[in-house]
Amino acid sequence: MKNGLSFTGLLLLACIGTASFGQSLNFKGGFTTSIIKASDFENKLTKYLADGGTYTTIDKIEDAIGFHLALAYEFRLGTRLSLETGFRYQSRGFHHVSDYAFESNDGAEYWAENGDESAYYKYLDLPIVLNTAITTGDFRVYARTGIYAGLMIGGKTTAIYDYPSSNGNFGPYEYNYKLTVSDMDFEDRITAGFIVGLGAEYKGFYFETNYRRGAFKVADPDSDVYTRDLSFSLGYKLKFNQ
Repeated sequence: MKNGLSFTGLLLLACIGTASFGQSLNFKGGFTTSIIKASDFENKLTKYLADGGTYTTIDKIEDAIGFHLALAYEFRLGTRLSLETGFRYQSRGFHHVSDYAFESNDGAEYWAENGDESAYYKYLDLPIVLNTAITTGDFRVYARTGIYAGLMIGGKTTAIYDYPSSNGNFGPYEYNYKLTVSDMDFEDRITAGFIVGLGAEYKGFYFETNYRRGAFKVADPDSDVYTRDLSFSLGYKLKFNQ
């Protein structure tokens, strides 16, 4: 990953030095669905009989809904190719609902632990993307492929737990944790991954959808925790040197 980023960075600098036409500043924003997952972090329903009753475990993992804003610089490498880079602010997170319960066969005893947890992290990403035109002219359709590196700049985790039982309700208990940059080492806040997407442009106005997949943190390459984003953007390209 580090070698790939270094090579792409050198390529970017070389292209900036030689490109003399087809440049633009791109402004865009929209909404993002994202999730932070691990191999054992998945939807599941389990039941088993023990102690004269039934134990039930339910886990439901959902994407977090957020938004993104981006400012990019794009320059043409030819009729069909262009290279784009810039800065992108976006959120990543997840929503986790969990229920763990026991009910006796005669219905006399019941207890449960119900949890609702939401995580929302803020990132500043640096993408490097190659746009390849499928159609040219006033209406331009293009494919997007590239890589990105990102830095977590803040975040928040909120969880509420409820403990209903046949003897009364012992909740709710609310847990609210705000993540700051001082809570993590710098190297643990760096993420990176790849980008694929599709866009359509007409007279400067454009729409894009992009899929991102990356490591939650680059400092732990053996970790099975990863991020996944799907974003939809509307934007405008301020063109010059045409």
